[in-house]
Amino acid sequence: MSITMLQEEIRRKKTPLALVLGPEAERISPRILRNFTEMYGESVMAKAEALRYHGCQMLDAVAEKLPAVVLKADAYLRYGAMGFDVLANLVGAAKARGLYAIADCRSAAAEPWLAALPQVDGVTVLPYVGTDACANAGDKAVFALVSTGNASASDVQRLIAGDRQLYVAAAEQMARQGAAIALEGAYALDIRDLRKKLDDTFFLLMDCDDQTAAYAFDDYGHGALVAESAIQYAEDAGGAAEQAVAEMKKWVTVV
Repeated sequence: MSITMLQEEIRRKKTPLALVLGPEAERISPRILRNFTEMYGESVMAKAEALRYHGCQMLDAVAEKLPAVVLKADAYLRYGAMGFDVLANLVGAAKARGLYAIADCRSAAAEPWLAALPQVDGVTVLPYVGTDACANAGDKAVFALVSTGNASASDVQRLIAGDRQLYVAAAEQMARQGAAIALEGAYALDIRDLRKKLDDTFFLLMDCDDQTAAYAFDDYGHGALVAESAIQYAEDAGGAAEQAVAEMKKWVTVV
């Protein structure tokens, strides 16, 4: 049900691009950080509140342009309980603005995060604990992050499992459980080969250029969402979103 909602929103906005929110506090507008530092001093509270304000500003800028937002949980949780409060608040803010909200939690299980963030539409999980990662998700979406972009990812994810690499085996197993598949920094050949194996599975592509991502879509521009990280640092986020949409249309047209 939740993936159906996402695809409907993609068709309505005529673009498969999502905003990523998970900025480093030091990279957001110095003016925002300075304002909250003046209020709260050099503190965790100052950075957390700056991220809250920044996130709401970004959501306002893209709400009419993009269908979804991916919130990177670790960027907020580094500020402890206050950071979690900001994350939960931004999920609610995204929903209030009509955006589909995905929490990029990279957890071993979806259930605790879905309980903690009841307004969220979907969460990412790391599937290498097995199919328990997808258990008890109800009508929420689970995005199994089978391939990550960190430097040592290939040490495990590209090990050979029978006649295929481990991330491919994990993707096939998770798809059989009804999960969507998430990939970070994937190569064009990886996406193309997975799409051939998982014809009806929805893909979430993070840190993936438009030309590479195009392999995930069908002829109608359906079947995937591309999460764009650069917009969150743009001085004019609305303009950056419009430019990103225009660039994507060179490779993918949503019908």
